[in-house]
Amino acid sequence: MWQSDLPEFLKRPPPHYSAAKSPRGRNRRRGKPRAKNSGRGKGRRQLAIVLLVLAGVSVTQYLSTGSVSWPGDLLRGATQTLEERTDDAGSGWGRITTTLENLGAAREGDPVPEFDLSGRVVRVADGDTVSLLDADKKQHKIRLFGIDTPEQDQPYGKSAKRALAGLVADKQVGVVVVEIDDYGRRVGTVYRDTTNINAAMVSGGHAWWYRHYAPHERHLAAAEQAAREQGRGLWAEADPVPPWDWRRGRR
Repeated sequence: MWQSDLPEFLKRPPPHYSAAKSPRGRNRRRGKPRAKNSGRGKGRRQLAIVLLVLAGVSVTQYLSTGSVSWPGDLLRGATQTLEERTDDAGSGWGRITTTLENLGAAREGDPVPEFDLSGRVVRVADGDTVSLLDADKKQHKIRLFGIDTPEQDQPYGKSAKRALAGLVADKQVGVVVVEIDDYGRRVGTVYRDTTNINAAMVSGGHAWWYRHYAPHERHLAAAEQAAREQGRGLWAEADPVPPWDWRRGRR
């Protein structure tokens, strides 16, 4: 009897009940927010299952052996598999490793690599640039990679040119090309027989290690350090000016 005395709005069910029963309400409940929440919940359940499995493996191993070593065993197994793939020259990892090793050996000259270009040096332009004539009588201008020598009008510039000429002029050389620069020159490491000419120029105190363009050529860094300590060539001067600073001052 008392319900008849209630206000009319209290006799009606709350609005969300009727909305849930309406077609529009059902569509809202089946919309994108529900799908997103469902996917997130599924991902959490899967993560929880994985964690429970790992915890179960750990507890089981601890109860049977007194320690939990399976993570380390798993890592060692993966490492061994990777090493086996690397050792396999026919695998992708093996080819990548071999390529990287060959590139390092090509730059440092140990062992002497296969050459991209070979021929006779027909011109020495300065301490770090030569022209090579190949077997097809085609001429190539070569910029020695990873080194920089004094400019012609700079102190020791002519001496650097004479030093390079003494090493390669009219000699047969091979070149491992690293890149082609903005002037169309091939930039690379030059070899005469088994001698790395780039390194020989730095070691003799005729050139700087050009660290800005060859920061990883540690053999050139070591050659420059030895030349500095022993006062060879341009390092006989107390404070020789690097060619890149000289060029900057001339502009």
